[in-house]
Amino acid sequence: MATAHLHRLGDLWLGSEPAQRLRLRQTSLAMVLMVISVAMLHYAVRIGGGERGLALWAWTVYSLGGMAAIYATIRSGWSLHFPDPSLTRLQIAFAISAAALGYAQAGPLRGACFPVLTLILMFGMFQLRARSAYELSAFALVWFGGVMGVMAALKPASYPPAVEIGHFVMLACMLPAVAVLTARLSRIRRRLSDQRKELARALDQLQAIATRDELTGLPNRRQVQALMDQVLLRSLRHHHDFCIALADLDHFKRVNDLHGHSAGDAVLRAFAQAGQAAMRGTDVLARWGGEEFLVLMPDTAMPPALGGMERLREHTAALQVDVGGATVSVTVSIGLTGHRRGETLAQTLERADRLLYKAKAEGRNRVCVD
Repeated sequence: MATAHLHRLGDLWLGSEPAQRLRLRQTSLAMVLMVISVAMLHYAVRIGGGERGLALWAWTVYSLGGMAAIYATIRSGWSLHFPDPSLTRLQIAFAISAAALGYAQAGPLRGACFPVLTLILMFGMFQLRARSAYELSAFALVWFGGVMGVMAALKPASYPPAVEIGHFVMLACMLPAVAVLTARLSRIRRRLSDQRKELARALDQLQAIATRDELTGLPNRRQVQALMDQVLLRSLRHHHDFCIALADLDHFKRVNDLHGHSAGDAVLRAFAQAGQAAMRGTDVLARWGGEEFLVLMPDTAMPPALGGMERLREHTAALQVDVGGATVSVTVSIGLTGHRRGETLAQTLERADRLLYKAKAEGRNRVCVD
């Protein structure tokens, strides 16, 4: 019960969309760090003998209210209109301004603001690009330099000019170093991202090579074998019919002998395109080997299957393939059969193969069915 309640509270605070939850977790962490920083500054003012007056409370409202406003912007989804929905640059810039103004309140313990500043910049180290890191470092230097100058002029006893110059020089050395480190991490991230994309492209290519025929773009024998296994399992579970056809281009060797193998390749590609156009979206046309193709028709009984194969035969007979100035016409012979319950795929394929040879023997350019 308590766990379910915590889950509901988590969904209420972070939302349910994964990317949004990640952004809000990061922002929540920043809010916790801001609350800790506010508490530390109040403690530093108290033990340092500073004034806990209106300026300190105004800074407190500014710091906590600003982080609350950033959280609300992200939680409401309004930040999605911006290039960076996490508002990383804005969060860091705001935290820098809060740290600089806190420096003006901390008095003798103001040196504690420097580790806080480093933590703020490290917060964006793994997200910022190099340019943003340099810009935010310069922004921090300007803010702290301005506050140091103002406080040295207004309260030289508490903020001696010589000490503030020393602090400024320290920041002028530290901030560029942090920016350079962030820039290096940014370049490493970008390189890793490029490598991941290249690896993903290579895996896609390997997947295509493993499942697609390179010449025609059709599923290859391995892929259609896997598809037939799936269709067979579905047929056994749900008693759905399916049909298989083997199709062979007639006198294909003659095309290669008369016009060359490039012409044969063009004919195979043209047949693949015509075949896909002739069949339904649920049917699968695959290259079985050489000039032989297999057609898998899931959830299909014989009359519709025969109509589909006649359509394939007619589309093929209508082909006019241009092969270097000559026009080549081809026909196709098809052996079509339905899978019978209790038999294996090998038995169904063997029967389709016999029917294909029968179509060849009876004069080609026909569909033989059983």
